[in-house]
Amino acid sequence: MFVANDHEQSILAADAHRENQYTCPGCGQNVILRQGHMRLTHFAHHAGTDCHLFSEGETKIHLMGKTKIFNWCRQNHLAVKLEAYLPKLKQRPDVLVYWHHHRTALEFQCSPISYERLEQRTKGYRINGYKVWWILGPTYLTSKLTLEKISKFAYFQKSLGLFVSFYNPQSDQFIVKHHITQDLFGKLKWRDYSFNPSKSAFNGFFNRIKTDTIDAQPDRYREALELQRRLLGRYTDKHLKQIQLICYAHHLNLAGCPWVIHAHDFRLPMGEHIPLEVKIKFLIKLQNTTRSHFSYQMLAAWFQESVQNNGLQFPNAINSQAYDELNFREWLQSLTSANLLKYNQNHYQLINSPFWYADITQKLRHFHS
Repeated sequence: MFVANDHEQSILAADAHRENQYTCPGCGQNVILRQGHMRLTHFAHHAGTDCHLFSEGETKIHLMGKTKIFNWCRQNHLAVKLEAYLPKLKQRPDVLVYWHHHRTALEFQCSPISYERLEQRTKGYRINGYKVWWILGPTYLTSKLTLEKISKFAYFQKSLGLFVSFYNPQSDQFIVKHHITQDLFGKLKWRDYSFNPSKSAFNGFFNRIKTDTIDAQPDRYREALELQRRLLGRYTDKHLKQIQLICYAHHLNLAGCPWVIHAHDFRLPMGEHIPLEVKIKFLIKLQNTTRSHFSYQMLAAWFQESVQNNGLQFPNAINSQAYDELNFREWLQSLTSANLLKYNQNHYQLINSPFWYADITQKLRHFHS
């Protein structure tokens, strides 16, 4: 650990002296100042000491990362503390900084953490008036970006969409994977932006990227051909097989699905059910209904049924329910743009049923760019 108490005053290991006595902010027991050329100067408990709050099991990259984050906060004249112990929460964030009028815990995460533990810590910070920003270390950066990782560590901001933050202290590079979406078949898509961390760099980054600069419109013609290729492939994935069975049950050909299926990508990844499945289920329900007028709430309920409550959960989203509606609103906009639905006097009216083609050949003949 890098911080200890000197007569109830916090002191950094880098400013400490061997001849003085220091105690652990968590357990109150004496600690040793360790200095050397090969390791970062730090405090350590005596052998056999039991302290659950300040463990010496941190990796070198984690120690280096949180030190660098602390230093560049301090260099940019931010009110900042390293390893500040919060007695009420019984937690100690790696770095605690006063950022944009908010007390913010910066957690530099290098080791695995369960969803339950992360959610518990995030909730604890929030209830007690702190924001928390999970920043992932190099081990996460070198591994594949997955739905699980996004669910745990992603944030949503208007200018960035869904994003995950990484920091490599060895290269001093901050990397943000932003505007994370899924294509029709469930493949994750995103844009990368990297920079050397500083207050001006962060402010510039969060202000420079605008949502309207991100093209969420897929190549519809190519996507339709890709769907046919996957259906005819030797090894059809389990998602497509399931969707194909749903279509067969309603005497429909998945390859001939309506062109509205290939409209804009959803703003947020869907989770267990890929976007193609969600859209197909919704259109079949719309096609088989005997109603012609629908409330927003009814259509939203249909959409949730298509997702089957298996969408991603975002513990770092303050209003995750509002974020969940983003995908539905974009889908609703696609349906109105395709002249299937029309908004009229506080309700939606079905003006055209979704048109399914007999096969891909017929579908491509009716393609409009």
